[in-house]
Amino acid sequence: MFGSSRKLLLIALFTAILIALVNLAWWVFYDRTRKMLDCQLSRRLSVIAKTSAVALTTELVENVTLGDLNAYARMVEVLENVRSSDSLAEVFVVDENYVYLATTSIEADSTYFLAELNGRYIDSLFFGFSEHVIATPSYKTGRIFLKSAFAPLYDSDGYMVAVLGVEANVDYFNDLTALRNNLYLSSGLSVVGGLIFGLLFLFFQRRVNQAERRLFLNETHSYLGRMVAVVSHEIRNPLMIIRASAERLRKKHESAESVFIVEETDRLNEIVTGYLDFAKAGRSMLGSDQPERVNVSELVTSIKKHFHERYPDVPVDWIGGDLPDNLTFTGYRRSLRQVILNLLINGADACLAASKPVAVRVAAEDKGNLMEIRVVDRGPGITKKELKRIFVPFYTTKHSGSGLGLYLCKKIVVEMGGDIIIKSVLGHKTEVIITLPKAPTR
Repeated sequence: MFGSSRKLLLIALFTAILIALVNLAWWVFYDRTRKMLDCQLSRRLSVIAKTSAVALTTELVENVTLGDLNAYARMVEVLENVRSSDSLAEVFVVDENYVYLATTSIEADSTYFLAELNGRYIDSLFFGFSEHVIATPSYKTGRIFLKSAFAPLYDSDGYMVAVLGVEANVDYFNDLTALRNNLYLSSGLSVVGGLIFGLLFLFFQRRVNQAERRLFLNETHSYLGRMVAVVSHEIRNPLMIIRASAERLRKKHESAESVFIVEETDRLNEIVTGYLDFAKAGRSMLGSDQPERVNVSELVTSIKKHFHERYPDVPVDWIGGDLPDNLTFTGYRRSLRQVILNLLINGADACLAASKPVAVRVAAEDKGNLMEIRVVDRGPGITKKELKRIFVPFYTTKHSGSGLGLYLCKKIVVEMGGDIIIKSVLGHKTEVIITLPKAPTR
């Protein structure tokens, strides 16, 4: 059981790791794609800014700074050519105070409106922190994403007097957003798929484990049955000699020891008989028993008589009174008698072990095509944990016994075409419900 649980845990861990790795690969791909597109756009804008700065001669820049309108018109024309040829959002020239010297924007204010976002890049050029073209990260303004690049502009004396800026719409952001949303959906579906796969695998693995356990138990029962049959036969012969000798001693001397030997020999003989029944459990448990008309009241009366012979010195409280005389069905009398008697003995032993009065009951009810027989005892009850294993061979809660009684009872009832279940209220009672067909097909 531990090995099976460990296997399931390892498989669940492997599935979780596999899902995590697949999702990680998807998100790494997304991140690399985003960085690659951003890097390509940065290089493109940097090249545009650098080549455009070369196209703006120092003379043209100086004249614009001096307020020459003709120079301003020529600069705007150059900037517009750059904007249209490279599909840019805006191309402009600003001074150190972020004031536009020239721009392609029709509705531009006198001051660069994104100075709060990009002012630090412009300042880094003016203050000499950078002497090369600077490309900004992508940023959002309003409902669009932009990216900018800035290049220094110099006068004829080599002093920096202005900055050229180029701005482009980051048009791939919509595609990235769609890709990211698809990745969220794929991640969610992969997790759900992993859970479904895990549940299906768990279901089939449990079925396989159950089949393996049944196969193992069948093989174990087969080998154990052969061994038990040999050992039990070897024990039974000297056991009968011991009992016969003890009986003769009891008749001659009436000693307590001889009585004790007879009682213990009978108990040991019952255990050996149970082992022999287990050994032949692979064959029919009904043996030569044939279906016949069974009067339930008469059957229970004969069982009570045998029950009292087993407990001659124990007062027995038969709960519920006698059964109706007209309750009959077609069944296997001898095998059913063995089952009911074994259940009553179990109930009485449970009461005695718990130091409680022996209170038992046999009830029956006609259920149409079925006959329902209930064997009840007012013993200490059975825990839920014990109920799960109550029909497992060799499992017993008694200090003595083979642990085969209930296992053999279930096999007999099932072979008769019926079913047996046990209900118990801890500390109050235990109820065994036997359901049998009224017309067996065997």
